[in-house]
Amino acid sequence: MKKEFVKEHGKMLEKFVLDNEANWVYIQYIRGNFEKTSYFLKKEPEYTNEYIERFFNEYNVSEEIQTEVRSYFSNEKKSTDSHLQEFVNFLITTLSLHIMIGVALGLSIFGGYKLGVKLDTITNSGSAFTIIGVLFGFAVGALIGYVMIYNYFGSHSMNGLTKTKGSAGRMKKKDGLDWPSIEATLPDVHEAIRCFSKDLPAGINRTILIKEDYSIDFEQLAPYIGGIPTRPFYMSKETYEIFEEKEMELPPIIDKVQKAVNLYYKVNNRYPIKPYDSLHRVNYYQLIQGHYLDEKPETDLYFTDYDGLITSLKPNRKKLGG
Repeated sequence: MKKEFVKEHGKMLEKFVLDNEANWVYIQYIRGNFEKTSYFLKKEPEYTNEYIERFFNEYNVSEEIQTEVRSYFSNEKKSTDSHLQEFVNFLITTLSLHIMIGVALGLSIFGGYKLGVKLDTITNSGSAFTIIGVLFGFAVGALIGYVMIYNYFGSHSMNGLTKTKGSAGRMKKKDGLDWPSIEATLPDVHEAIRCFSKDLPAGINRTILIKEDYSIDFEQLAPYIGGIPTRPFYMSKETYEIFEEKEMELPPIIDKVQKAVNLYYKVNNRYPIKPYDSLHRVNYYQLIQGHYLDEKPETDLYFTDYDGLITSLKPNRKKLGG
C-alpha cells in the first residue's frame, strides 16, 4: 500500500513516499530539489524499523515526517494484531457455539427419553413412548440449535452494511458489497473528497484516491458520495484540482508545471510570473530557460492566492486589479 507524507517548510516542499508491499518496501524522499529512492526486502519488523531509522538519519528527514512514518507503522502493527485477535475471538465463539448446541441437543434427547420411559411404565405400552420421546427430544434439540445458529450468524451478517457516521453522514458498506451507479457533478465530488480528507488519519493525504492515470478511485470514495459515478473524474496529485473527463489531460500537465515552479522558487526565491500580467500566468519561458521544463504546455496556468500554488482556472481580473 502506497502512503505519502508531505510537509511544507516555508517555500520548500518535503515529501516521503512509502510503498509498503507484502515482501518489500520502496521509499522515495524529496526535499526541495534533492531526491533519493531506496527499497529493501522485508524481514522481521525490527529490520524494517532499523532500516527506516538509518534512512532518516542519513538523509536528515524532518522530525515531523519521522513522527508520522513511525505512527503509520505503529498503527499498521495494531491493525494486524487486531485482525489476529478478531480471528481468535471468532474461533472461541464458534467452538463455544458448537458446545452449547451439543449440550442442548443431548439434554433434549435425554429429557425426551426419560419422559417416554415414564409414560411407557405408566401405560404399559412397551417402548412406543420411549421412541416418540427420543424423536421429540431430537426435534426440540435441533430446533434450539437452529435458533442459536440463526441468531449468531444473522447478527453477524448485518455487519455487511453498517451505519458508520463520518463527516459525510452516509451509510458505509464493507468490502464485498456492490455500490450503485450514480450521476455525480463536480461539486458532489469536491464535497465527497473534502469529507474523505477530514476522516483520514494523520500523515495520510488525499493522494491515495488518485490512480496512476490520475483518475479518482471511487471505490474508496463511495461511502462519502453514495455510489460509483457513471463517468470518471480526475485529480492533480500536486494541487488536488479536480477535472471532468473532457479535461483529463490537465492533471499531469499541472503536476509537471507545479514541480517546476517549486524548484524555480527554491533556486531563485521568486515565482516565474509574466511581467505586468494581471492574470499572474506562469511564465513558461523562464521555466524552460532554466531547464525546469523541457517543453511549453499548450494551456495557460495561473498562480492562485496561495503562495506558489497554480491552477488551470482563469482568475477574475478585478480581483487582481486588472
